[in-house]
Amino acid sequence: MSTPATERALVLSVTPSGESFLRLDALGAEDGSFVCLKRVSSKQPSKDRPDLFDTAELQLERAKGGNTLFVRDYRVLHRRESIGQSYRSLQYASDYTTLLARNAAHMPDPTALYLLAERTLDAFAERSAPAIVYLKGLYLLLQTEGFPARESWWPQLPPTLRDPAKTLINQPTPGNANKALLEDCETISENLKRWVQRETDWVLK
Repeated sequence: MSTPATERALVLSVTPSGESFLRLDALGAEDGSFVCLKRVSSKQPSKDRPDLFDTAELQLERAKGGNTLFVRDYRVLHRRESIGQSYRSLQYASDYTTLLARNAAHMPDPTALYLLAERTLDAFAERSAPAIVYLKGLYLLLQTEGFPARESWWPQLPPTLRDPAKTLINQPTPGNANKALLEDCETISENLKRWVQRETDWVLK
């Protein structure tokens, strides 16, 4: 094995790999996205196992003569358990981290991406309007990566949706939102996702 290196990272996905490993898709604060394997044991306490949406410190080492990264040590810095307590929060947050896992390797500024992703996951954990958090997170991600969302997407948005979109994107995410605003949010998000599919090479799902 190579000399271990330490990376602060967000866990974007956790999937079983064989009988004794978990595959982690992660987003590092310094090096961007990467995939690694973590050995797990049935005797290991659940609090010590990697969990989706964790911020963690990973000690990584590369197999000699190969490219596979293994997690030698995993230390949870922040666990966002509250996301999993709401089906809608889990659904929207998972859609967001799936987008990152599939596209982050092609995004040029890992530090800015990491900071935005961490803020967005914190919002999913702390707010009760995950649809709004997702819309804002997607729009800010496009801005961070240099896509002309304001110049290209905004003008083609139906005029009746522009004021709600401005409120949803520019104002702090509310603790609660009324039904009409949430319906507008869903429509605006679908419109923005269609624009992403037309104008970028991102894979949304």
